[in-house]
Amino acid sequence: MTGRRGDFYYWRLFATGASFSLFGIGGVILGFVVFPLVGLVSRDRQRAVLRCRRLVALSFRLFVGFMKNTGVLTWEVEGREHLEQPGILVVANHPTLIDIVFIIAMIANASCIVKPSLYRNFFTRGPVSRAAYVVSDEPESLIEDCVDTLREGSSLVIFPEGTRSVQGMPLKFRRGAAHVQRRSGCPVVLVRISSCPPTLAKHEKWYQIPARRPHFRLVVERDQAATVDVPYDGTAPDSRTITRRWRDHFATEVMA
Repeated sequence: MTGRRGDFYYWRLFATGASFSLFGIGGVILGFVVFPLVGLVSRDRQRAVLRCRRLVALSFRLFVGFMKNTGVLTWEVEGREHLEQPGILVVANHPTLIDIVFIIAMIANASCIVKPSLYRNFFTRGPVSRAAYVVSDEPESLIEDCVDTLREGSSLVIFPEGTRSVQGMPLKFRRGAAHVQRRSGCPVVLVRISSCPPTLAKHEKWYQIPARRPHFRLVVERDQAATVDVPYDGTAPDSRTITRRWRDHFATEVMA
């Protein structure tokens, strides 16, 4: 954090702490009170999962709205309509801690890949388990789990970097997202995320807020070059080629 502290710095610090406190409390209430009730009134597991995901999306919209209304941040989105189609693979860069919150807030039926630690965390295990998010503890079955999620009609959010970007370092994309796209033949939507000034980056604590209020910008685009409904038989571009194209797209657009 550099520069003179301004733009209601200490209020933003307090509001940031309040935001993350509410996030944790909300996770407990959803996971241990609301979602179990949803399971009881739903006639099957699939319906319960869909309802839980919609509630997560609503909760994330409220969370982002709270941060905006209390002056923690501002944000804008361009091309939001591309996220309305079901069964899409959402590929995004990952500069901040709350990228997934912005994206899922805009998708009614979205899944994502989560670390096993989130299934063990007291504040998050209820929501991630009830919403049936894909856990990354078994690499050999991870790709198939993602493909199955898409074939069920859910959208899936993947950060090819696997973790948050490191400022000033080249983007390093893994090929897992491309494997999922090739096997499923699903449409792909690319989401470019930026924050000015940077905030909530890798290795930063929540209280290390910037000297002025950050503005988040999300640009959503259809990947027109994505191969859709092509059999997984070697005729489509290979995973290495797809991953390189995505990496170059984000490196050019985000890091310019």
